[in-house]
Amino acid sequence: MILRDHISLTWRFGKGIFLIGAAYNLVCAGFQAGGFSYTFMVDSFIIKAVVTVITVYLVMRFRDRDSIFFYINLGLTRRKLLTSVILADFLALAILMALMHLIYG
Repeated sequence: MILRDHISLTWRFGKGIFLIGAAYNLVCAGFQAGGFSYTFMVDSFIIKAVVTVITVYLVMRFRDRDSIFFYINLGLTRRKLLTSVILADFLALAILMALMHLIYG
């Protein structure tokens, strides 16, 4: 499996988590653009952790139980997929906050 396939499967698995995370990231960036603050940057990461936990719980709770077998048959475990989705989501927030710091800080 090449990297493009892995990225595509990760997007397919974590689409709901990515979309809610992207909305949160854009809201945080909008607040940072209004007035840059280091304390808000730290608070946004703490709240991001809480939002991510709630989102992952809800997505996993209401997902079809048999859909995970598609990924398992491809050699991807639920833990690997969740880890890559959450890391990509936090990395997107970190890059966005770094850009806000460079532009407005």
